[in-house]
Parts: sequence; C-alpha cells; structure tokens
Amino acid sequence: MATVGIVGLGIMGTKCFQKLTENGVSVCGYDIFPAAAARATGQGIKVCASAAELASQVDIVIMFIPGPADCDAACFGAGGIAEGAHKGLIVLNMSTVDPNTNVRLAEKLAPLGVILMDAPILGSPANVGGWAIPLGGSDGNYEKVKDILVLLTGGENKIFKAGTVGNGNKVKLLNNMLLGAINGCASEIMALAKHIGLSQQLLINAAIAANARTLSSAYKEVAERIIEERYDPPTFSLDLLKKDNKLCLDMANDAGAPLVIGNAIDYVNRMASSQGYGKLDHAVAWKPVYDNWQKK
Repeated sequence: MATVGIVGLGIMGTKCFQKLTENGVSVCGYDIFPAAAARATGQGIKVCASAAELASQVDIVIMFIPGPADCDAACFGAGGIAEGAHKGLIVLNMSTVDPNTNVRLAEKLAPLGVILMDAPILGSPANVGGWAIPLGGSDGNYEKVKDILVLLTGGENKIFKAGTVGNGNKVKLLNNMLLGAINGCASEIMALAKHIGLSQQLLINAAIAANARTLSSAYKEVAERIIEERYDPPTFSLDLLKKDNKLCLDMANDAGAPLVIGNAIDYVNRMASSQGYGKLDHAVAWKPVYDNWQKK
C-alpha cells in the first residue's frame, strides 16, 4: 500500500487520516497553522515540519487546502511540496478550487516528475469511507491511487473518472452550487414561514410525512438545524459555501454562460457572511433574511 501525506489537517484532513490509518496505511501530516498542527499531534498524527519534508517521505500527497492561493503556496511557496518532491510523487488535490488552478499546478509540477490529479470530495466529513470522488487526470495514473481512494469511498463504483485534470473540480463546483441553491431556497422558505406566523417544525414535518418531491437530505438537514438553532460546529460553513459558489459563478462566466439563480445564491451567501454568520453552518443563512424583513 502507498504511503500518504496529508497537507491540511482541518476536519476533512483529520477524518481522512483516521480512515487511512484504520486500514493500515502509513500516514503523516502537515498544516501551516501551528494550532491545527498541535491539535493533530494531540490526536496521534505524525506531523512534519513542512510540506517539503512531508512530500519527501511519501508516495501520495493529499491536499485539503482552503482556496487557490493556498494551493499555490502549499505547492510552490517556501517549504512547499515542490521543494521536497521526488519523481513519481502523486499529488491528489481534494481541495475545492477552480479547475484552472489544478491545470496550472499540474503543468508546473510535471517537469519535476510529479503527477497532480484533482479528486474533490462529495460528502460530509462524518461520511468518510463513503465519499464520492470525481477524479480529474489521466486514466493511466488511476491504478496508482485506486487503493487509497477505495478506502475513502468504499468502492470503485463511487470513484468517477471525469477526464482531464480540472474536470473533477468542475463536478464539485456544480454539486456545491446545487447545495447553495437548496440552502438559499430553504433559508427564504423557513424565514418566510416564521414571518407569516407558521411553525417551521410543521413545515418540515409535513414534507417528511408526505415524502414530498421537495424533500432532499440537504433540505432536511438545513431545516432541522434551523429548528434546533444548531449552527456551531458547522458541517460546512457559510463562508466555504460562499467561496465554492463564487468559484462556480466565475467558471460559468469564463465559459460565457452566466447564471441567474447562481447570482441570487451568491447574494444570499454574501449578505449572511457580511452580517457575521460566515463561520457558522450554512443553514444559518435564513437569519439575515428574516431579520431584514423585521427592520422594514
């Protein structure tokens, strides 16, 4: 089995570490933030001093990095992956970034003999071992990463070969825009229910009882979090959803296909974030919608 290094030891990186080590994989980690590195050390993760040190010791590097600039820094900044890279190293970028970022990183790493593939996660941290992964990169490199990906997904049927580098992230951005649409619509509907004096609990109970076509697991989770006022800790923060949805908007604009509903979703996300809700679960977006009506 290949050895693995994880760059980015937040909740996703930590869950990935736990699943791989449970299955006998040798794993080390690195995080640029000392607090995250210390927390990981306390959880039994062997933490390297730099991404370069990590890259020099493993066969596969998995990145869980917040955004495009962070991915650039992790690969090519001081002490980055490129400094410790060896021929045959594979970088699996599981971060949610724009497709062009992965294309650019792959092109810059290739002269070092390093292969980059984009493998973003579809699924929550708690569902590790049952994630779905759209994989961007050459089919010829699939066998080199298959065993690791199977541990994270539960089977090859949940690994989707998306084509060239960048296509995996296209799938991820479209998926998260759909989540943004469900979240934005649910936020308005739940806010409106309260505004007109209707029980939010009644609304979701009726949908569940009917197994209505409007019901989805995302809508159910958003509604339940709203009813329970349960936003911290987040499954997926509002600021991360805002970032991902903006990346999808930019991708659409670059393709000459501007989104109408997508721009409305972006407005809801930005409004909620600007009012201080960004670090909480994305379900909290209903609050600024409701509050704005109360000010009129």
